[in-house]
Amino acid sequence: MRTALVGFSCGLVVCLAGAGHAQSPPFVDPPFAGLCIVHEFGEGQAPDLNGFPDDPLCVEYQKRDITVDNGGAVRFLAAEPARFAIAVNKCRYWQQDHWRGQVTDPGSGTVFGWDGSYWFDKGNGTGAARLRNFSVGGQPAGPSDVASLVAPFNPDMAQTINQYGEGPGGGGGSSFCTGAFDPQCVRSNPKCGDSPCDAQAVANARAKADKQCNCSTAASNGAYTSCVSGVADSEASAGNLPAYCKGQVVRCAANSTCGRPGYVTCCRTNARGVTRCRPKRGTKRCRNPHLGTACASTKHSCCDACVGGSCAQ
Repeated sequence: MRTALVGFSCGLVVCLAGAGHAQSPPFVDPPFAGLCIVHEFGEGQAPDLNGFPDDPLCVEYQKRDITVDNGGAVRFLAAEPARFAIAVNKCRYWQQDHWRGQVTDPGSGTVFGWDGSYWFDKGNGTGAARLRNFSVGGQPAGPSDVASLVAPFNPDMAQTINQYGEGPGGGGGSSFCTGAFDPQCVRSNPKCGDSPCDAQAVANARAKADKQCNCSTAASNGAYTSCVSGVADSEASAGNLPAYCKGQVVRCAANSTCGRPGYVTCCRTNARGVTRCRPKRGTKRCRNPHLGTACASTKHSCCDACVGGSCAQ
């Protein structure tokens, strides 16, 4: 009987990683690793759905027998729903796993393999993914070698291998922003900017506000700011913006020329090199401070107007 690689389920964290955008930061172990009690599971072992209240939840799965002729694939697939279920509602989750399987005749032994590590933190929208230690026929291989074997059976998994695989032909392990923020998972009293993903979330919310709130035709700055505040609330409720960053979005609207015809954003740099920005009624009112400089920017908001003591145009 020929064995075959059957319908890999993508797995919660691999799918999450695939949905993100790989950025320059390399993979790092989760900041909460020191709080982990790692729960280890054998081949085809389904975790007890009520047995793991840990948060962070940290698990390690053996997936070394994904073959058809000996029932390994059946056991693998049967355990996956429970593996997904114990992870999906956690605020912080770290999964390590070890994949081995066959795609050719039974006598050829293990044809492909790799080790994976994936984690997320819903409180600040961060995550990371890495696949490494690739092998084909028991010999070291590159991510592209294994992806080419997996692709006919699961293109999504092959794409993840190519994107996050360490070694020749792979994109390499990566840290990224998941784009999902759960206010119930926020710990302590964070400030906007504490997470490396906050800036992008704020930029996305402001871009959405630009489409819904017309800067040039706003009846007043108060009306414009109120509109932006509503967008920020909606984005936070949808989990696209950390609740602790709503204020930043609103401040950018309030400190702007929107609803203020004839105003400019004025960047004033004092003798100590400190730059401050305020909307001013026309360029003539944008005056140099004592022993300092000033310039009027074409940007609507002071959040974008001043760059390195000068003006963004």
